[in-house]
Amino acid sequence: MSSVMRRQERNANRAARLIDIDITSTRPGTPGGRFMRQFWLAIHRSEDLPKGHARPIRIMSEDYTLYRGESGRAQVLDYRCPHRGAQLHLGWVEGDALRCLYHGWKFDCSGQCVEMPAEDPNFARKVAARSYPTQEYMGLVFAYFGEGAPPEFPPFPASREASLIHVWNAETVPCNWLQCYENSADEVHVAFVHQPGGSHAAIAELPEIEAEETDWGMLRLGKRQGGKLRLSLHYMPNVTRVVVPPLAGFDGIGGWSEIFFSFTPIDDESHLWLITSQVKVSGAEADAFRAKKAAYLEACARAPKVMDLVHDVWAGRRRLIDIEHPDLAIVQDIAVQAGQGRIADRSNERLGRSDTAIIVWRKILARELRALAEGKPGKSWRVAPADVVPTLGF
Repeated sequence: MSSVMRRQERNANRAARLIDIDITSTRPGTPGGRFMRQFWLAIHRSEDLPKGHARPIRIMSEDYTLYRGESGRAQVLDYRCPHRGAQLHLGWVEGDALRCLYHGWKFDCSGQCVEMPAEDPNFARKVAARSYPTQEYMGLVFAYFGEGAPPEFPPFPASREASLIHVWNAETVPCNWLQCYENSADEVHVAFVHQPGGSHAAIAELPEIEAEETDWGMLRLGKRQGGKLRLSLHYMPNVTRVVVPPLAGFDGIGGWSEIFFSFTPIDDESHLWLITSQVKVSGAEADAFRAKKAAYLEACARAPKVMDLVHDVWAGRRRLIDIEHPDLAIVQDIAVQAGQGRIADRSNERLGRSDTAIIVWRKILARELRALAEGKPGKSWRVAPADVVPTLGF
């Protein structure tokens, strides 16, 4: 190792040790929890929430009720009825309101109680469940869990080109959100983790990584020989937007697509992967893509569950290199990232120059969380401009 490389490694490890605040926890009241609650967060796949259905959801160690009214509107309310604490998702949807199963109290989408069948009619107006701003975008349901008015929506731009939205099967990943988010900034892992199956062979050449903070998050560059440049975007607080190879099993239809990864904490030891691809096809090619997608979904239904395969790999019953699966890249990623532990121990890491983007992101998080902990103002984050887009450059 050259003296320059040794100096870079020492500087990287010194920067990592400067982080003296917990950047992993999003529990209520923690600096990380207060920080994440300043943003819109993806919480569910839109297609998994039919009209007239209610679901229990857990986000950042707190429980909520998510339902879709008969008009198609999605809404988040408190988890429990303010009457005697029954779970609201046990009830049923009436119009765009939700009626509690226990005693029939009915709440509109603002959370206001509008009916109490066994009580004085004037009592209902005095009672409300808390409701949370809810919007939908790119095939996902978003909610805002902070105080005051929510920030601008949508929280990040999409490509303006004609395209189809393909939302991947949602996965619950048994580890802290940050280690998977950091992996999305780790371009070097592609050459090794995704070597079996060859899905990422076109970008397997090891890049030199550069990263810089922006008004909306972080811009990351992966430089390869011959002037090849891959530019990827990391939107604050938990979304990564990159250009990825054609989807496995689609025979190249749709080509390279833009993909949006949302890593939403369930609690400190598990999180949701909500992944949207923006596939730039139209006309006959769009029809061909839909046909391939139908075949892909059938293959996923027949295949073993992703997490079952991951547990087999962890237990030594299977080898990753032997697995064939429609979502092989997801199996590979979860096996490695969640395999770091429920909350990765960063105290003994040896970071190098390839970890530049991870170091930059950790320093940003630590700075913002420390400001919150000390009662100081943090950075005023903005929605990224639409003309800043990820590129492949190959």
